[in-house]
Amino acid sequence: MELNKKILKFGLVLITLSLIFTAGFSLIYSLEKPVFLKMYVEEYTSGDENLSVLENFEVRYITNISDSRKVMEIEFEEEPDIEVTVSHWPKGGGMFSFFNNNNYNNQSRDIYGRYALNTIYIDMNLNNIDREFNETELNNAKVKFNDGSTLDINLGRIIIYKNERKNDYIDSISSGSSSDGTSSFEGRVTKAIKLLEVKSPLLEDLKDYFDLSIGDTDYRKVSGVKYEKDKSLAINAKFIAPKDIVSKYTFYDIKPKLYYEDIEGNISYTRIYNINYTPYDFDLKGIFNYLRARGEI
Repeated sequence: MELNKKILKFGLVLITLSLIFTAGFSLIYSLEKPVFLKMYVEEYTSGDENLSVLENFEVRYITNISDSRKVMEIEFEEEPDIEVTVSHWPKGGGMFSFFNNNNYNNQSRDIYGRYALNTIYIDMNLNNIDREFNETELNNAKVKFNDGSTLDINLGRIIIYKNERKNDYIDSISSGSSSDGTSSFEGRVTKAIKLLEVKSPLLEDLKDYFDLSIGDTDYRKVSGVKYEKDKSLAINAKFIAPKDIVSKYTFYDIKPKLYYEDIEGNISYTRIYNINYTPYDFDLKGIFNYLRARGEI
């Protein structure tokens, strides 16, 4: 009987200590505000010169599991005239897609311990921008939640450009990409050209995350390389998987331009696609380390 009492007391002490530890952990490592994952991406808008729309743009953010607020509005500081519509399920993607614009009770979220990883999808109508533009950059935003609270955030670098494809002298033969981060393109040169350079606003930000070659030449050394008419031009790329936790939980998508000129000096370019990385493999340890690395806990 005495032994049973000791076992019971010991069990109660363990439960009490566990509750104290859990409460302390929750208090110490509770987020003061939602934390949005960074992104360094180039995205093109669909439509013609009179219609410029970007649909189903995915944004993810981490909250405390107890934070049930939902994002209702987003306004970009750099382009406040952009009309932004927030949905919690992608259009055409899932059983709730029919209710995207109205059903905020079905927010897409995954639970990891005391944290929740939320996903929202935004449509951007850029037609109200009061100037002619081919490219704009969105970095800073004000987010409004359904309880009326707001949050100023920095999302990284989001480059949006109109879907122009200036590809005057290179006809596509084949292209492809694979799950290991490699991609390739093969084209036929329809007129003799000389390569000039590869350019992107994100080259400096992403230079450590990908390899890119034009033929057998590294993209940084293509200036002056010549291709005769009817010759094959190959582009090979590989995204190098990030190793540190902040980079692993960051979106990357670069679409650089390969510039070249013909014998008359006319300059043109073609975009290079499929150099990208989307965060995956989330777990409590990873999210905890990510938030610590970001200085949020």
